[in-house]
Amino acid sequence: MKTINHLLYGTHPKTNKIKDRTMRIVKFLKENGGKLDANELEEKIGVSRIERPSMFYKPLAALKEWDLVQSHKKVEFDANGKRRFKTTYELTTEMFFHHIQKTLLEKCKTELEMI
Repeated sequence: MKTINHLLYGTHPKTNKIKDRTMRIVKFLKENGGKLDANELEEKIGVSRIERPSMFYKPLAALKEWDLVQSHKKVEFDANGKRRFKTTYELTTEMFFHHIQKTLLEKCKTELEMI
């Protein structure tokens, strides 16, 4: 997970806490068959989405940017007709590998050809 964290966040020492949270998120998703509800993920990493949203969503944003995690949002209605959103996060390793191949390899190839 060292290389993946390096790709996502670089080497700045202030990113160590977010790297740890990212590693825990990927570990929990992998342990649960690749899919996890947002509420369950919130409990497992110990960060509230309401009280500290940036601590919860920042690692997920980087994971989604690199196609390692996808979020699926679904609208549900309760007995009173009130609308609620349910978010599920899915670990998508094949999309991540494709993203790396598509962006990094092609970008490096293009840069080398331009020299």
